[in-house]
Amino acid sequence: MMRRIHDARQQIRHALLATTAVAVFTLTTNGFAAADDAKSFVDAQKPGGTVKLYSAPGEKEGVMDAPTLPLAVEGPSERGFYPVKVDGKPYWVDGMSVKVVRKAQIARCSESAGVQSAATLGAATNRCH
Repeated sequence: MMRRIHDARQQIRHALLATTAVAVFTLTTNGFAAADDAKSFVDAQKPGGTVKLYSAPGEKEGVMDAPTLPLAVEGPSERGFYPVKVDGKPYWVDGMSVKVVRKAQIARCSESAGVQSAATLGAATNRCH
């Protein structure tokens, strides 16, 4: 009789562990999927710089310079170019000539936070005063 109770407890314990493992795995993978949906942005490599827009990935001649920066990336890259939209029209930017800011919110402020170090609480390139 005691042996059956002990066996039943083991089965229940294993079932609970398996259920917990499945729940954690499901929550974790859903969290990663949601994180992958976050936007990436392209910006000029240097402050005040420009970003050339191309009509297709791999084009040699740019169509125009981007009127505003940063630009949201609208899909996966192709041949080193990132898809963007300007005034509702699709364009491409050369990944070698831009700075890519992944999964971040771009700070909109009139004055930068200035020089920071790793020891600065909340140090980030997109931080304002």
